[in-house]
Amino acid sequence: MDVELSIGEEDVGTSNPIKEEVEKDEMDSLKEEYIWRNRRERMNNALVAPRIATRQQPETLYAVASSLADVIEGADVEEFISAIERLPAQTDPSAALNFQGLPRGSLLHVAAGTGKDDILRLLVDYVSDHLIAAQNNWGDTPLHVAAKAWGSGAAAKLIHRARDLPNMEDTNLILRKRNKHGNTALHEAVLNSHADMVRLLLGENPELVYLNNAAQKSPLYLATDIENPTIHEVLFTPSLEPSKIEGLPPVHGAVGRHNYGLVKKILEKNMKVFAMTDSGGGNVFHLAAYYDRRPVFDLLRPETEYLAREPDMNGDLPIHIASKTGHVELIKKLHPVSHLVNERGQTILHIAAKYGRDSVVRYILRHPDLGKLINEGDQDGNTALHLAAKYSQPVTLIPLMLDRRIKPSLLNHESSTAFQIAKVRLRRNPMLREFLAIMVLLSASDKSLDSVVLRPEARDKLALIAVSHKEIQQVTDVTRDVINARLVVAALVATVTFAAGLQVPGGFRGSDTASKDDRGMATMLDKGLFQAFAICNTTAMFCSMITAIVLMYAQQKDFGIAYAGIVYASELLRVALLAMSAAFLTGVTLTVGKLPWLAQVIFYLGLIFLLIISVAALPRFMPFALLRSHRRPILRLRFWLVLSYLSLFWVPKYILDDPEEDGTASGTSASRPPDGAGESKTDDSATAKCGDAPHPPNH
Repeated sequence: MDVELSIGEEDVGTSNPIKEEVEKDEMDSLKEEYIWRNRRERMNNALVAPRIATRQQPETLYAVASSLADVIEGADVEEFISAIERLPAQTDPSAALNFQGLPRGSLLHVAAGTGKDDILRLLVDYVSDHLIAAQNNWGDTPLHVAAKAWGSGAAAKLIHRARDLPNMEDTNLILRKRNKHGNTALHEAVLNSHADMVRLLLGENPELVYLNNAAQKSPLYLATDIENPTIHEVLFTPSLEPSKIEGLPPVHGAVGRHNYGLVKKILEKNMKVFAMTDSGGGNVFHLAAYYDRRPVFDLLRPETEYLAREPDMNGDLPIHIASKTGHVELIKKLHPVSHLVNERGQTILHIAAKYGRDSVVRYILRHPDLGKLINEGDQDGNTALHLAAKYSQPVTLIPLMLDRRIKPSLLNHESSTAFQIAKVRLRRNPMLREFLAIMVLLSASDKSLDSVVLRPEARDKLALIAVSHKEIQQVTDVTRDVINARLVVAALVATVTFAAGLQVPGGFRGSDTASKDDRGMATMLDKGLFQAFAICNTTAMFCSMITAIVLMYAQQKDFGIAYAGIVYASELLRVALLAMSAAFLTGVTLTVGKLPWLAQVIFYLGLIFLLIISVAALPRFMPFALLRSHRRPILRLRFWLVLSYLSLFWVPKYILDDPEEDGTASGTSASRPPDGAGESKTDDSATAKCGDAPHPPNH
C-alpha cells in the first residue's frame, strides 16, 4: 500500500510540470485569439465607419495607399490599424487596401516583401480575392515577393487564403503564376536559396519542380547555381520523371558549373535524370568532353558506360567530342569503353586531323592499337590525310606525313588523293594555310594508277589540277630570289641605322667642352626631335636585324618554312623602312633648325612622303587584312608607329622648344655644366640655338 501511495505521489509530481505547460499553451492561445479578435473588431469598425460620399480620385487613393505602405515598412500591426482608423472621413479605406497602383504593386506585395506577417495576416482577410494572385509591374504576385524575401510565413498565409477561395483551382493558380522572367514562386525560392520556402511550395504541388522559365531553366537546373545541400536534397530526393522536366537538363548545368558533388548525387538518386540529353542529343559525357570536365569521367561505371557509346544528333560519340577539342586525357579514359567510329564512318583520327588537333593525332599514331587507323577511310572514302588536306590543317598533315605507315596515294570515292584535294583548295583560296598544306604534301606522290582505271572521265579533271615538277621548281626559284632580295634590303637598313646610331645629329660633347658627367653625351639629348630620332632609328635597326635572321633561317629546303619566313619577315621589313624614313626626316629637320622656314619646308614635305611610304608599305586590301589577317599584331605595330610619330609634332610647343631658351629647364646629364665650367656662356647659347627645332603651327 505504501508502495502504491509512493508511486502515486511520484506520478503526480512528474505530471504537474506537463500540465502547467499545457495550461500555459492554452492560455497563450486564448490570449492570441483574443488579441486577433480585438484587431479584427477594430478593422471592422474602421471600415464601416460613416464616410462622406465623395468620388475617390486616383491620385487621392495613391497618396493614401503610399502612406499605408510607409506604415507597413516602419511599424507593427497595431500602428497599421491605428493608421486606418485615422484616415479622413472622405477616404474609403477598402479602396485604399485594394489599390494596385503602387510601384511595388498592392499593400499585399509590400507586406510580403517586408516580412510583416501579422499585417499580411490581417490584409488577406480584408482585400478582394483577385489580389491574392495579382501581379505588379514585374509580374510578381505577393507569393513571388514572399519567396524573394524569405517570407515562408507570409507564403503559407497566402496559400491558405487561396485554398479557402470558392474555386479550389486558385491554389494552383497562385503557385504556377509566372512573372516577366517566366519564374514561378519556386524558381524565386531556389534562386534566393530559401530551403524552407522550397519545401513549403513542393509540399503544396510537387509538379512545380518541372516547370521552366523564360530562360528554359527549371528549378532543378537553377539549383545547380547554388551551393545549398539542403535544397539539393529537397529537390532531387523525390522520384523525378525526366520526360516532365522542361528546358535544360539539370545534370548538364551541374557539369558546366563544376558541381561534381551534385552530379554524383543525381546519379545516385535518379539514373534517368543523369542520362538526360540536351537539344543536340548530347548526354552528360558529351558535355564533359567538350568542357574537359575530367572528374565526371570518374563516374564511368558498368551502369553508365552505355552513355559513352551513344551518339548525339551529329552522330558523334563523347570520344569524338574529346578528339575534336583536343583533350587527350579524356580519350585515354573513353577508349576502353567507347566505339571509335561515328555515324559518318569517321574515327577519332579523322576528327583530330580535320580540326587540327595535332596533340591527339600524335597520341593516336603512337598508340599500338589506335595507330592502325591511319589509312582507314570514312563513308566518303576519305582518310585522315584527305580530311587534313581538305580543311588545310598543316599541323596535322606533318605528323601524318612523317609516319611510315601513311599511304598518300589512296583515293577517296571521288578518285582524288590528299595532294589533289590540297591543290584544288589552294587554287580556290590562296592563303597561307593552304600554301603550307600543299608544301607539306609535296613529298607525297599524287599519282595513283587506280584513279584513271576507276574513272576514265577523271583524266581531264586530273590534267587541270596537275602541278608538274617544273612548276614546283619555278616556285622554289622564285621563293629563293625573294628571300635573297629582301635579305639584301634588310642588311642595308641595318647598316645605315647602325651608323646613324653612332653618328647622331649634332654630335657628342667633347672632353674640352663638357663636365666629367656629360662627356660623350649627345649635344641635343634634351630636344624632343632628337628623342624621336633615337626611337625611330632603334626600331628600324632591330626590325631589320630580326628580318635578316628570319630570312636566313628560311633559306632551307622546307618550302613551308620558307614561305612563312617571307611573309613575316616582309612585315618586319616594312616597319623597318618606315621607321628609318621617320628617323631621317627627324634628323634632317633637327640639323637645319636654325633656319625655321627651311626646317618647316623639309618637315612638311617629308611628312607627305612619310605618309606615302606608310600607305605603300601596307598590304593590298588593307581593310580586309586588318579584319582577317593573322599578321594583325605587326600591322598594329606599324599603325602605332605612324600614329606616335605624328602625335609627336602636335604636342604642346614647350615640349619641342629648347628648354634652355626660357630658363625653365631642369638639369639633365646633357645640360650645361654649372658655373660655366668647360665652356663659355656664349658658346653654350650658340650651340643651343643651332639645334633649335622648328615649331609646327598650333592645332
